[in-house]
Amino acid sequence: MNFDTEIEEIKQTLKILDEKVGEISRSVRAYVDFLTEKRLEEGLDEFQQRNDRRFSGLESRIEILEKSAEEKKLP
Repeated sequence: MNFDTEIEEIKQTLKILDEKVGEISRSVRAYVDFLTEKRLEEGLDEFQQRNDRRFSGLESRIEILEKSAEEKKLP
């Protein structure tokens, strides 16, 4: 085997390795993005549930206050 052929084979091997590393990096990035999005969605769901409970509580308080105010208005 001559020296130039060996160099070409090494270049090809390095090119293939570089492509594979790029694929792995993209896969890792995609997985991290997926996990980040999933955690954000879970956090958003919890946040939404807390807000829903708070709003329900506020609505109930407003209804009670309105009823109380109406009762006080009646002679």
